[in-house]
Amino acid sequence: MTALFMPLLIAGFLYYLMNPIVKFLERIKVKRIIAIAIMMVLLIGIVVLVVLLGIPMLIEQTSNLISGIPDFINMLETYALRVAEEPWMEQVNVESVLANFEIWLSNITGRFLGAIVSGAGNVIQTFTDVAFMAITIPVILFYMLYDGRKFLPFVIDHMPSKYKLNVKEMLVQTDATISSYISGKGMASLIVGVLLFILYTISGFSPALLLSVFAGITNFIPYVGPFIGAAPAVIVGLIESPARGLLAALFVLIVQQFDSNLFTPFFVGKSLSIHPLTVILILLASANIAGLIGMLIGVPVFAIIKTITYYIVRIIKEQKEVKRTNSYTKNQIEN
Repeated sequence: MTALFMPLLIAGFLYYLMNPIVKFLERIKVKRIIAIAIMMVLLIGIVVLVVLLGIPMLIEQTSNLISGIPDFINMLETYALRVAEEPWMEQVNVESVLANFEIWLSNITGRFLGAIVSGAGNVIQTFTDVAFMAITIPVILFYMLYDGRKFLPFVIDHMPSKYKLNVKEMLVQTDATISSYISGKGMASLIVGVLLFILYTISGFSPALLLSVFAGITNFIPYVGPFIGAAPAVIVGLIESPARGLLAALFVLIVQQFDSNLFTPFFVGKSLSIHPLTVILILLASANIAGLIGMLIGVPVFAIIKTITYYIVRIIKEQKEVKRTNSYTKNQIEN
């Protein structure tokens, strides 16, 4: 199931990112097949650059981040012992707290190392899955871009006449909702990631690329995404000093203010129209079902279901109204 779902999910995501650009190229008199070819070449070039340049940098920055964890722990212990000397802390058994903290950390470290060891046995399977997706995703994406516009007429042609108008409106609205959210949120998240990368680099945060990529990805998650994306940056800053942690938090706060008040409203607008409380409940449910992937796709999937449900209910109501009208007309004729 995963082998089929993931390529379709990734290809669909890339389709909604690239299709607006393909349409723009068509409007300036570039043939669709040539526009698609340009986008595919550009995508492959970006992937090659990421593999050759980005991944080694991410691995190096991740290693540096892990190597700095012991210093962070020592700093916490020193700070805790210093706080323990304060009069108001006399009733707290600091040594017991530190011992429990070390036990907790040992358990976390053991699980982490265990995950690495167990994951090492799945390297071949992982490599096979990646190779499979590397082949299938471009193929699926190409046909989505080339034949995607034929989907709506095909569905409409095979619908009963009484449903055609509603089904057409439903598919158009669903497509517009997905396109607006993914392409708009993608652009906003890209800008957020770039701005944070610039700020982190200027300020000397060593894992700048790692932190900014993570922040850009989690920015897709409404409301809670910025907090998830900010957490690693703040922790990395705290490893060096409390001031650096506050600086990282300040950077995220500034960029997120621009995103929430400028980038996302401009690129996404109000395409989802979902109450904030509903969004939070969706995120909780989707995170429990599919983790981070679930949080990323939970809201747009709900928006799709909401749109489809609206039109199904509308069709049912219209059919009832038609039956009621026909029944009334029949009774009038008989009388």
